[in-house]
Amino acid sequence: MFRPFSIEWADAFRDAINADAQYAAVAKSWTWPVALVLDATPSYGYPQPVAVQFTLDRGHCSAAVIMPPHTVSATFVLRADYETWKEVARDGLDPIVAVTQGRVKFTGPLGTLLMHAKAASALVGAARVVPTAFPDDPE
Repeated sequence: MFRPFSIEWADAFRDAINADAQYAAVAKSWTWPVALVLDATPSYGYPQPVAVQFTLDRGHCSAAVIMPPHTVSATFVLRADYETWKEVARDGLDPIVAVTQGRVKFTGPLGTLLMHAKAASALVGAARVVPTAFPDDPE
């Protein structure tokens, strides 16, 4: 089990993306990096916000790097609080729906994201197969 937004989790997420045939099929025209940002949540061990930036190109992820949010260079950035990311990962909250509801703050060309909604959903699907232990999970 991996702690979300840790190096090990990012590596497992990258591997899950690369093993996901559905993602590869629907992301054939996706060529932009994506960053996910977790807002600071000191009560769960995240004293500062943290980001993971994915280098994505045509259904493949060549890198997943943990970094401070101010160093992110991704074209697309999705930022949310701890509870929202947990709901995306565990309960199936669609990231596009979360963006339209204002629960996930989004930076980047929205039209491009909406044109590639299936790729975004498949990316989240890959995240859901990563064995993740959220800090507030019962042991």
